[in-house]
Amino acid sequence: MRCSGRIAAFLLVALLGVFVGAGLAWLALRLCRPVVAPAPGSRPAALPHATAESPAAAPSAGPEGAPPRVSRESQDAVTAAIARVGPAVVNINTLYRPVVRDPMERVLREIIGSPSDPFPKKGQGSGIIIDGKQGYVLTNAHVVAGASSVEVNLADGRRLEATVVGVDPFSEIAVLQVPGGDLPTATLGRAADLPIGSWVIAIGNPFGFENSVTVGVISAKDRTLTGPNRVTLHDLLQTDASINPGNSGGALVDLNGDVVGVPTAIIPYAQGMGFAVSVDVAKQVAERLIATGKTPWLGITHQTVTPGLAEEIGLPAPKGSLVVEVVRGGPAARAGILPGDVIVRVGDREIDTARSLGFAVRSHDAGAGVPVTIWRKGRERTVEVTLGAVPM
Repeated sequence: MRCSGRIAAFLLVALLGVFVGAGLAWLALRLCRPVVAPAPGSRPAALPHATAESPAAAPSAGPEGAPPRVSRESQDAVTAAIARVGPAVVNINTLYRPVVRDPMERVLREIIGSPSDPFPKKGQGSGIIIDGKQGYVLTNAHVVAGASSVEVNLADGRRLEATVVGVDPFSEIAVLQVPGGDLPTATLGRAADLPIGSWVIAIGNPFGFENSVTVGVISAKDRTLTGPNRVTLHDLLQTDASINPGNSGGALVDLNGDVVGVPTAIIPYAQGMGFAVSVDVAKQVAERLIATGKTPWLGITHQTVTPGLAEEIGLPAPKGSLVVEVVRGGPAARAGILPGDVIVRVGDREIDTARSLGFAVRSHDAGAGVPVTIWRKGRERTVEVTLGAVPM
């Protein structure tokens, strides 16, 4: 008995020694563990019970160089711009009376008792009221060209029948007129002063979704684009604000709510590449259409003379606009202007780009005689051009 008691006591002491030794080893490891510093720029982990007032819950400013978050002021600027111009942006519904050109189809329709013409086609687009008293509405030429009837729908629900004042397919601008009086009116700004990267807002009627709003920036200015009808448009604004079918003719505005462009075209196989006619062009064309119902026409296609092109054709300095094609029987052709000529002056205006040539021509009325100075084979000569009207 005495021997077994001693053995039990020995085992108990040994077991206590194991527990004490393990505890001391754990404590030694705990005290000797190295401190790991947080990585540069990293945030400390939030405390489990951190409150909104504690430093652990405060929002991070983000890594250096990251774009700033949208502020309340910038949101207010966008909403204020929309509120200012939105009522003056309208939806346009059009009807087109189709014509059966195939005589055999017409005969077959008569035999089976079908109407001689198929059902009218419908179209949709957007527009901007630019004169509420007189009822003038600015839109794209392709929105209303050839339409048999045009209806303008205001944001407040009013529906007004419109007449087409004039259409200029070479600038893609048209003007409508509705009964005026108390209509909201948009303010036209100035695109030439708009810096690249400026915020812009597109408002229109894409796919029939009335008064839709998208936001982007001005990606580039003075772009040139050739449409499916082979008409070359100059002085276009490029933007990444989403533009879709139905936006055409609507408003592209800055953060002040001033119209800076008229959305016109997209590149369908690209992303974020929309184009708008500069308001500087739209305003000039609209003034001519309202005053006379037509815009002046020179009858050429042309392009800006770049430094490389000037060297290639032997022009002493890169200025003017190169005549690429001349419309047979048009005003320029009748005056003797040829492809390869460089137009350097129209009236008293010096021409340095294709854009400035367009502005110079549109500063005159259709039917006016204008001296045009051209550079040909190393020397300048001046011819008299009687401007025509843009063919409808």
